[in-house]
Amino acid sequence: MQPLRQLQSGIVLLAALLLCACSSTSVSKAQQTKQQELLTQLSEQLQQAQLPSDALAFVAYPVDAPTEQHNYQAQKAMQPASTMKLVTSIVALEQLGPAYRGKTQLRSYEAPARKMQQPLVLKGYGDMDFTVQELWSLLQQAYDQGIRHVPAIQIDRSWFNPARPELTALPFDETPREYYNLLPDALFLQRNMLGIKLQSTAGTVTGQLYPSVQGLDLVTTEVRLVDGGCADWYPNPQQLAFQRQPHSMQLVLKGDFPKNCQKRDYLQLINRVDFSRLLVQQLWQQISGQQQVQVQEQEQAAPQASVLLAEHQSRTLAEVLRDVNKSSDNAVTRQLYLTLGATQADTGTELTAHRSEQQVRSFLSSIQLDHRSLILENGSGLSRTERISPELMADLLQHAYQTVYQPELISSMPLAGVDGTLKRRLTQGQTKGKARLKTGTLRNVTALAGFVTDQSGRTWVVASFINDPKAGRGRVVLDSLIEWITTQSVTH
Repeated sequence: MQPLRQLQSGIVLLAALLLCACSSTSVSKAQQTKQQELLTQLSEQLQQAQLPSDALAFVAYPVDAPTEQHNYQAQKAMQPASTMKLVTSIVALEQLGPAYRGKTQLRSYEAPARKMQQPLVLKGYGDMDFTVQELWSLLQQAYDQGIRHVPAIQIDRSWFNPARPELTALPFDETPREYYNLLPDALFLQRNMLGIKLQSTAGTVTGQLYPSVQGLDLVTTEVRLVDGGCADWYPNPQQLAFQRQPHSMQLVLKGDFPKNCQKRDYLQLINRVDFSRLLVQQLWQQISGQQQVQVQEQEQAAPQASVLLAEHQSRTLAEVLRDVNKSSDNAVTRQLYLTLGATQADTGTELTAHRSEQQVRSFLSSIQLDHRSLILENGSGLSRTERISPELMADLLQHAYQTVYQPELISSMPLAGVDGTLKRRLTQGQTKGKARLKTGTLRNVTALAGFVTDQSGRTWVVASFINDPKAGRGRVVLDSLIEWITTQSVTH
C-alpha cells in the first residue's frame, strides 16, 4: 500500500503545481511548456523531500521581459527569513543614499575648559562601527581641547524610541546572548558584545573577558569541572549571574564545564547601560586622570548640547550593506531599519519602528507596488511575523535593478559558490558565479531571492520561499530552481 500512497500523493502534488501553469491564456504555448517542465521538476523534488505543494511559492522572470514569468503561488504572503533584508537594503539606498553614514557625537553645553561646569553628552545616531577604540578617540579629542575634569558624562540613546528596547522585548529563541539576537541601540558601543575565554585543566578553570572592563570581574569559582565534550559546551543564560559589589560588578559563571577544555565566544554578557557606563568611566579616567566621574544614562532626549567636541562616522551605507546581505547581519539590519524612521522629522512619542514601516510603505506606494502582502516587524527577517509575497519581492528587485544604485545593491549580495552565505552553495560549474542571491533560513523557512544570469547572458529576478516545519529539506528545491534559470536561453 505504501508505494500506491506515494504515487497518489505525487499525482495530487503535480496536479496542484501544474494547475497554475495551465490556468493562464495570456502566455505563449512555449512558455506554458517551460512552466510545466519546471513545475514537474519541482514537484518531484518536493515529493522526495516529503514537503506539501503549498509550502512552495516563487516568481522568476528575465528583468527585461517580465511577461515571461514563471511562478507558483506568486501572491501568497510567506515568511521570508533573511531575504527581507533586501527590502530594507533597497529602501535604505533610495531614502538615505549609498553615501549615508551613521554617527556618534561627543558634545558639551559650554566651550571647552579645564574644569567643565556642565556634563559632556555622548549621543548615538545609529553608528554601526562605534568600537571601544573609537570611544577612546572621542574622549581623547575632548582632552586635547583642554578638558581635564567634568561633573558627569551623559549617554543619550534617544535617537531611537524606545531608547531601551531590551526592557520589554521578548527573546526570539533560547540563545538570547548570541550576536544575532542583539537588539538595536542608537549608541551601538562595541555592539554591546564582550569576548569570553574559559580554559580548564583536570582540576582548575580560569576565565577572562576581552576587552578587559575595569569594574567587571569574571568569577569561575562556582564552576564544577566534569568529564564531557568540550565542543558542545555553551554558556546557557541560567549559568550566568550578576552580583553587584560596593565597587564592582561580578559576572558569576555557574554550572558544569568540561575538563581540559578551552572555549572562546563573543556574547551579550552584560546589561548595555552597565557596559557603556563602565567603559566610559574607565577610558576617561585613563585619559584625563580624573578618578571619579559620574556616567548618567539619558533615556529621554537631553537639551541640545550646542558645542560639538568630536564625532565618529560609520562606514558608508554601501559598505555596511555588505554586512547586511553577504553576512546576513541581523543586528546591523535592525539598526538600519530604525534609521529609516529616525531620520524623519521628529513626531514626538511615535515609535521609531512605526515610522520606519511608514517609510517603507510610502516608498513602495510611490513606485506603484501593491504591498498588502507585506508585514514588517524589524526589517531583518529574524521574526515570526514578517511576511512578503514572491511577487512583491521580485517586483521590488526588478525596480532596484533599473536604478542608479544597482551596483551597490548587487555587490552587497552573496555570489553563488564564492562568498558570503553562498560560499558553499551552488558551487557547480553552471551556477558558480552566475547568481547574486540573498539567503534566508529559519527553522520553518528556507528562501532565496535576487538575480541570476542565464546562458544567454540575460539577468533574471527570482524570489522563492518554502515555509514548513521541515523547510530545511526544501533547500534542494530552491537550488534546483536557480540551476534551471541558469540553463535558460532566448532560444531554449
